[in-house]
Amino acid sequence: MLVFVDESYRGATEPNAKTTFSAVLIHEQKYREFDTKLFELKRAIWHVENSYDLELKGRLLLTDRALNLPKNREFVSQLLFLCKEVGAVLFAVVQDGTITLASESNRLPNLYRALLWRVNTFMQEKAPQDQAVFFFDGIDHATNRKVAISFNNFMQRHHWGRAYQNIIPTPFFSDSEVSPGNQLADVVAYCVNERYVGKRGYLEDYFQRLRELTYNYQNPDEDIALWGFQRIPPESPPLPFAEEL
Repeated sequence: MLVFVDESYRGATEPNAKTTFSAVLIHEQKYREFDTKLFELKRAIWHVENSYDLELKGRLLLTDRALNLPKNREFVSQLLFLCKEVGAVLFAVVQDGTITLASESNRLPNLYRALLWRVNTFMQEKAPQDQAVFFFDGIDHATNRKVAISFNNFMQRHHWGRAYQNIIPTPFFSDSEVSPGNQLADVVAYCVNERYVGKRGYLEDYFQRLRELTYNYQNPDEDIALWGFQRIPPESPPLPFAEEL
């Protein structure tokens, strides 16, 4: 399984600032179909010659002003239909405030951990013989290295990380300009973050349609309710009774 991760956040000085990490899980056998059909969709609506001529960004597609344009609404609707067609599974976790990226000198932040927990739970339940490979939107070599070290340290040294046997412990980095998976993760992260900041009007329909593609896990015996879209507390570890979005 391929897992593409991106984030969306508001500045720390902005009112009701939030940070959201999203993950898009797509089976590797479906990814080429997703890539091809997304390019066809971009070409049909935006008349691009190459897929990389239009990098999907939530902040360009899902603002109130953008969604007043019929082409944008049609594109987003078709994108959501494509997600369902290829069986994409979505996850998003939200925290109050603005967080920093992982660094090699600090523990892996809860937003990363919360995504790992959700993806591994999905893999155990739905694809126990398979492995999930994480792809982050690359930033620069130094930052990518810090994220990779923190990720790998958590997977190799922390008891939770060692228990996640359905996740490859090495993360990979891709350029979102040519990575449809990371572009989709950006759109999901933006929609969830802005909706939770308070924009529940024009975004609500799209948020609900995205949430239909999430995976939820409940175990009453262990008092666990793990929602695909979820607000998590800042404390460690992210608790199973965090507020559902």
